[in-house]
Amino acid sequence: MTYQPDQGGVLSGPWIWLFPASYAVHIAEEGLAGERFYHWIHRVVGREVGGRTFLAVNLAYETAMGAAVWRARNRADFGWIVATMGTITAINGVGHVAGSVATRSYSPGLVSGITVWTPLGLFAVVRARRLFPRAVWRRSIAAGAAINAGIGLLAQPLSHKS
Repeated sequence: MTYQPDQGGVLSGPWIWLFPASYAVHIAEEGLAGERFYHWIHRVVGREVGGRTFLAVNLAYETAMGAAVWRARNRADFGWIVATMGTITAINGVGHVAGSVATRSYSPGLVSGITVWTPLGLFAVVRARRLFPRAVWRRSIAAGAAINAGIGLLAQPLSHKS
């Protein structure tokens, strides 16, 4: 994906390190708060994921996010990933809100989803919209949505119906 040069670090500035930093906070909330996200998911949809699997998968995603940020900071032609990460985090944050509303319960990850992930994601998406040609921006958003869907599908083999 090509786009205009990142003038003044709009998408490659140090602020994009907030993605992996906030993900660490989000994982901590999901893994430690309330009944823990993997228990909550089991209760809500009947899918069981063990604590170790939850941690291993999220550490892999955290590593991938750190690598994506490093790449975006070091390669001007990789800045599109910032809009993609923004889409991923915004959808995840909104998903926690939707899950909490639908179940009338606290979805672990809700607080960081509302206070950090959704605002950070929307900020990145809006900043990218101002910089990218419309087609590149749309592909970046579509990639983020597809990655979210893929994460859900990949999680299926890690869990089993109880």
